[in-house]
Order: sequence, then C-alpha cells, then structure tokens
Amino acid sequence: MHVLDIIRKGFRSVDEFIAMANSISNRRKSRAGRSLELHLEQLFLEYGLTHFATQCITEGNKKPDFIFPSAEAYHDVTFPDNNLHMLAVKTTCKDRWRQVLNEADRIKSIHLFTLQEGVSPAQFREMKQAGITLVVPSALHKKYPDAIRSELMSLGGFIAKLTGIYAD
Repeated sequence: MHVLDIIRKGFRSVDEFIAMANSISNRRKSRAGRSLELHLEQLFLEYGLTHFATQCITEGNKKPDFIFPSAEAYHDVTFPDNNLHMLAVKTTCKDRWRQVLNEADRIKSIHLFTLQEGVSPAQFREMKQAGITLVVPSALHKKYPDAIRSELMSLGGFIAKLTGIYAD
C-alpha cells in the first residue's frame, strides 16, 4: 500500500524499477529481522533470562544484537571475557554469518540464532572453526544434515545455559 502509487506511475528505466524493488525488499527484510529480535527478547524475559542488552555499542560503531549479561559488563575491563556472551540474530545466515565475527571483540565464542532451514556441512565447519555456535529452534533441527544435528544448539538450550549463568 505504501508504494502502490509510485508503482502505478511506472518507471523511466529498468534500473529505476530495480532500485525501487531492491529498496522495498531491503526494508521488508530489515523489518523481519527486527521482529525476530523482538520475539527473542520477549522469550528471554518470559523464561527468566533478564540480564542482557540489545543493540548496544561495543567497539567503534558495532552493535551486536544481544550481549549477555549487559553492556556495562562488556565495557568493564575487569569483567572476565569468558563470562560474556553474544547472540547474533539472522533470519537466514547464507554468507552473512561472517558479519557477526567482529561485532564484539571481547567475545570469542559467538552464538548465532537463525531460522534458516539447514546449512551445508562445509558451511557449518567454517562457522564452527570461526567460533560460532549455531542456535536453531528444535523443530528445524531435522532440516539440517545428520552429520551436524548433534552440534546444533536449540533456543531452549541456549536460554537454559544462560539462565544458569545469570540467574538472579
């Protein structure tokens, strides 16, 4: 509805049409990603995982999706690095998973939540070698190759792990 009038007016060139289509597509993907983050935030709260920060600034202008237990702990040089956790959120990972590798320099073991229905064993090995633990809803585990299913973390497992660490 928001762009229907623009579309009805037509386009002067294919390039103009493609630019508009890409803009619409990118906005849609951005909204879907943000919606997923908000749903995860609500789930964390409902399951008692209350110690986290969203979109906080780490080094430079980097903004990881979730930092546990807090932005303050992340920026406190006396807080042990191994007690910091990060969850990156990507509706699909494809090649974009590499973007999360340097969002929080102090965190070496990164968790990446995705709704993507499977990755190749080669891509999974690359992620694992880079220090990424793939977090996938249990219902999607069967969509992943047998060889890597046992190495996937469920969202419930992730929440349980962190509530065990950051319990009030």
